[in-house]
Amino acid sequence: MKKNNIDISISSSIILITLAMILLSLSNSEIDFDALNRSYKEYAFFIINDYLDIVLCFYIFMCLQIAGYVELKYKQDYLLISIISIFFTPFSIFFIIKGKTKKND
Repeated sequence: MKKNNIDISISSSIILITLAMILLSLSNSEIDFDALNRSYKEYAFFIINDYLDIVLCFYIFMCLQIAGYVELKYKQDYLLISIISIFFTPFSIFFIIKGKTKKND
């Protein structure tokens, strides 16, 4: 096997294991949602008020993942991109990449 194929198979297996763990933890969590009595807005407020730490951890994790992707794909500085991603949202990275590609052309 080529190194690229090994990387793809390892990353796919890690993703499958992670999804399996998430589904298992959700099935064992005994959380009972009243889907008929609440709106999406009430669910959003419930999650933000009661699980803010999980939401922030997920946000930072996603920002760091996007920064790692940008570092590998566009050869950017990981530390700078991760700080920009966390403080200004991950969408701000696309403006930096777009500006740098125009300067390189």
